[in-house]
Amino acid sequence: MRLSYQWLEEVVDLEGVSPEELAEKLTNAGIAVDAVEPRVSEIKGLVVGLVVDCAPHPDADRLNVCRVDVGQEELLTIVCGAPNVAAGQRVPTALVGAKLPGGKIKKAKLRGIASEGMLCSAEEIGLEIKWLPKEQTTGLYILPEDAEIGADAVKLLCLDDTILELDLTPNRADCMSLRGLAYEVSAILERRVMFKEDVEVEQKPGPAPVTVELTTALCSRYDALAMHLEDTSKSSPLWMQMRLLAMGVRPISTVVDVTNYVMLEWGQPLHAFDLDEVHNQTIVVRQARENEQIVTLDGMTRELTADTIVISDPDRAIGVAGVMGGENSEITDGTTEIVIESAAFNAPSVRRAGQRLGLHSEAQQRFEKGIDSAAVRGALLRTQQLLEQFGTAAAVGSVVSELNTDRENASVSVGFSVDRCNQLLGTAISADDMESIFRRLRFEVQRSTPTSWHVSIPSRRKDIGIEADLIEEIGRIYGLDEIVSTLVQGATTVGVRNKAQQVRRRVQRLLSGSGMSEVLTYTFSHPDKMDALRLDEHSDLRRMIPLLRPISEERTVLRTHMLPGLAEVAAYNVARHVLGGRIFEIGRVYRPLRLPLREQPTETMQWAGLWFGQKEGANSSKGKVEHYDFFDVKGIVEAWLEDLGLLSVAAFQRGQSPWFHPGRNAEVVVEGMVVGSFGELHPETAGAFDLGTALYAEFQLDVVVEKVSLDWNVTPLPKFPSSRRDLAVVVAQEVEAGELLSAASAAVEAVLPDTLETYRVFDVYMGEHVPDGMKSVAMAFVFRAKDRTLTDEEVDEAVQSVLEVWNREYHAHLRT
Repeated sequence: MRLSYQWLEEVVDLEGVSPEELAEKLTNAGIAVDAVEPRVSEIKGLVVGLVVDCAPHPDADRLNVCRVDVGQEELLTIVCGAPNVAAGQRVPTALVGAKLPGGKIKKAKLRGIASEGMLCSAEEIGLEIKWLPKEQTTGLYILPEDAEIGADAVKLLCLDDTILELDLTPNRADCMSLRGLAYEVSAILERRVMFKEDVEVEQKPGPAPVTVELTTALCSRYDALAMHLEDTSKSSPLWMQMRLLAMGVRPISTVVDVTNYVMLEWGQPLHAFDLDEVHNQTIVVRQARENEQIVTLDGMTRELTADTIVISDPDRAIGVAGVMGGENSEITDGTTEIVIESAAFNAPSVRRAGQRLGLHSEAQQRFEKGIDSAAVRGALLRTQQLLEQFGTAAAVGSVVSELNTDRENASVSVGFSVDRCNQLLGTAISADDMESIFRRLRFEVQRSTPTSWHVSIPSRRKDIGIEADLIEEIGRIYGLDEIVSTLVQGATTVGVRNKAQQVRRRVQRLLSGSGMSEVLTYTFSHPDKMDALRLDEHSDLRRMIPLLRPISEERTVLRTHMLPGLAEVAAYNVARHVLGGRIFEIGRVYRPLRLPLREQPTETMQWAGLWFGQKEGANSSKGKVEHYDFFDVKGIVEAWLEDLGLLSVAAFQRGQSPWFHPGRNAEVVVEGMVVGSFGELHPETAGAFDLGTALYAEFQLDVVVEKVSLDWNVTPLPKFPSSRRDLAVVVAQEVEAGELLSAASAAVEAVLPDTLETYRVFDVYMGEHVPDGMKSVAMAFVFRAKDRTLTDEEVDEAVQSVLEVWNREYHAHLRT
């Protein structure tokens, strides 16, 4: 936000305080100043000149020879090439020796005629041409007829002003106005405020010609003033135009300029309607009807929703409250009667309406951050004062005001402890000094006890709501630099990660180390996304907690499952020609016990991974592209379980989750409890997410943490060698590999106890040389005894026992 130092100087005593010093004080108090720059640098020698006469240059078609009165004894001869130069104009005139942003002015001859200065355009004197009307940016910049000849044009145009660029935090809406900044600077510098809260205007007798009906609770106050336009030909005064330009606002017309000026001054947006276009001279503040439409001032037809506040007459909407007026009530050259609105609209409603309609303005920005309803009447009276002062308009009747008293900003009182403030700040500020700081901020203090107070907050400070906010105010006004640094006292400890944090760190390390990319997705989702998971209509996963204020129409509930978020990331990449990938996320899912929500929902920490498309850089020996499969995921899951010391106690069983392909998924069971599942996504689920073939895994970290022991157990290296046997058997396709392994383990235990060290599946094959309906399962078994070297006869006996069990129970036979 831009701030004019000269304007601020008019409402708060800044004597002896330079712009640079002010910027430092503001920044130290939490109002960051990004830059302090002169409005126009290096400018002097610029005066108001009157073009007495103007004649074509005898030797140049596009030049004119002008005689200019600059208040000196003799007229100056100046050669000018501007197309709009004419006798009788008053223009900024640079004398010989003057300094302008483009350089120094020297006496020179142009086609044989000496030129004793330069008549200037807006750009040449450094005016902000991007905010000037187009007609004022081509040719000379024409000054008003009442500009004093020979006067200092630098002062007249406020070119010697200094601009402070403020970087306001969203909570400091009060500083988006000169009024709020005046109170802030006054508190920081302990200076007098000269801002006039009480606006003196002549009260007009008689009834107002406009009626206001307030029918929505989303507007706490609505004030309206009817005015008769007396002279619309005049522009707003030059000083006002220059002040608007300095603040980054485009001058347009007197009425618009005045309302913009008051908005910058008071922080209260205003809007003017053509009263003759308001049917029955009745303004109705209401919520829009479903699918209601309005053509806004930009000529666009906008469709409204029921939560949008609209300004209407009895027949149609004439404006979107706080966002933009309607074309049907726009002020035109033929307008003679206007009504000016000053209101307090619900901030979230204005914000949502602006986002939905794709509109953004200075007024909307102030409404959505929260305006001070105490300024609604004052800003409207200030508008009346200026319009009547300029002779542009006169009030007709008095201000019409409608209030929602139950929603009007009530005075906020916050409890405050002097002792707690000093404790948190590490200071020894006296109670009297703290009270003085509150008085400077215009907070009222009521002492219940010498150190326990109640502090009343002015309505403009919407950022103050709890004691911590008051303590922050004490700290920043007292001066954070004034707080004495002290060494930490008492015993110190070295922070360590708890068990849950260590488990999460191991997940991140192992998955990242395996080539997966960690992503972060929204914890917000939409109920319709759960349809892709093929859930039962009454599934608990469909019971989702709705958000009171959704950030968008696609994110209205808290997620109960992590797959939709990961799938959205994967689909985004696939749509941009990424051939495949491996991604994972560690996050929470939220599952309520019942809805509407009456108790704290269950928050479960999970890690979830998604493998989709082609393997990165992997091609088979036959030149065919390889895709991720079940065993790629199983390998990563086993490596993670082994890292946590759980692989030896984990069992794999067929899963039942509907989003998985039947027969190509597994659940992981540890000590009788399911801790997670993984497998290939069901074709319908993958298709709904536009993924093709994809694999997914999810594990409940909260459950895993309970099963894990992170104590180090050192296992000595084995003294005796191992013996390995690889077996490939042909078995019916419906027989699970896990069943074969379990049966093999039991068979070995019966004939050669405590010798089967590891066993695993390393290949499953279906195809050529394997009968239809059958599959080949290849498994590796490693045998080792702790007290001796096993003989081949012992191992062969155990293997033979395994084969007999397989043949008897599963009709399996060795593959030949």
